[in-house]
Amino acid sequence: MGYLEDDRVDAFAPSTSNGDDGRHPPLVHRGYWARTAAVRALTNAFASSVDARETFNVVNVGCGYDTIGLYVLDRHSNARVVELDHEAVATTRRRKMSEAEKKARGDAYAVVGCDIRDVEALRRAFDELPRVFDWSAPTLVIAECVLAYLPPGKSVDVVKFFGDRARRGAFVAYDPIEPDDAFGRQMMRNVESRGCAFAGIRDAPTVDGVRERFLANGWRRAVALDMNETYARLDPVERARVERIERFDEFEEWTLIMSHYCVSYGVNDDVSDGFLVDFNL
Repeated sequence: MGYLEDDRVDAFAPSTSNGDDGRHPPLVHRGYWARTAAVRALTNAFASSVDARETFNVVNVGCGYDTIGLYVLDRHSNARVVELDHEAVATTRRRKMSEAEKKARGDAYAVVGCDIRDVEALRRAFDELPRVFDWSAPTLVIAECVLAYLPPGKSVDVVKFFGDRARRGAFVAYDPIEPDDAFGRQMMRNVESRGCAFAGIRDAPTVDGVRERFLANGWRRAVALDMNETYARLDPVERARVERIERFDEFEEWTLIMSHYCVSYGVNDDVSDGFLVDFNL
C-alpha cells in the first residue's frame, strides 16, 4: 500500500489463502507505520553514533518474524545481529530465510531459540553463540511489543539483564500502556479474547513507569513517549507522505489509541567520549 518498503515481508508473512488481503482500518495502518518508523529512526540514530570502523551489536528480543535485524545488516556492514525467540519461532525463521541470504550474512547474523522469560536461558544463549558475543562493543537491544506479554516481573528481569551487560548501549522498546482507564480495559479484554494477554503490562503501566523501569535496572538515562508525542517527532516529510495514502477523520479515536502505546529507550552512554550523548528520537 506504500506505507513502508520491505522486500522481506512476503517471505516472513505471506498473504493468507482465505481471501483476507490483510487490510485493516486506516488508523491501524498508520499506527503500524508510526511504530516501525520510530524503531527504525532510533536504530539508525544508534548506528550513526558508532564509528564506522567499530563493530556494533543489535539484539532483537522476541523477534518473531520482524525484519528489523536484516534491515540493519542491509545498511551497516559493521553490524552484528542476534535474533532471539522461542525455539519453534527461531526454527521457522531460519527455514524461511533463503540459503543465499544465510550464506551472505555469515557469522554476522544468528537466530537463536531461547525462552526469554528465563534469565538463565538468556545467559546460556549468549554464552553458546557460535561467535563470542562482545558485550564491550556498542549494543542496541530492541524489544518491540514484547515486554508486556511476559509474566509479571519478567520484563524487569530482561531490562536488568541487558542493562547490567550493555555498558555502551541502548534498549529500545515499544509497548502498550494505561490498562486501567476505559479504553485500556477494553484493550486488555480484546487481547485476552485472542489468548495473548498483556500479562506483564503492570510492571510498567504508564509512561513514567516505563521510564523508571529502565532507571531502576541498570540504565543511566531513559526516555518514554506515548505514541502521540512519538508521531509528532517523526520526519515531517514522511508523515505528510503517509497521511496522503489513506485519509481519515476519526482524530479523537486516533489520539486515544496512540495514547495507549509507548516508545521508550534506556541508554548507557559515555559522556567522556560522546558516545550516544545525542541519541534521541
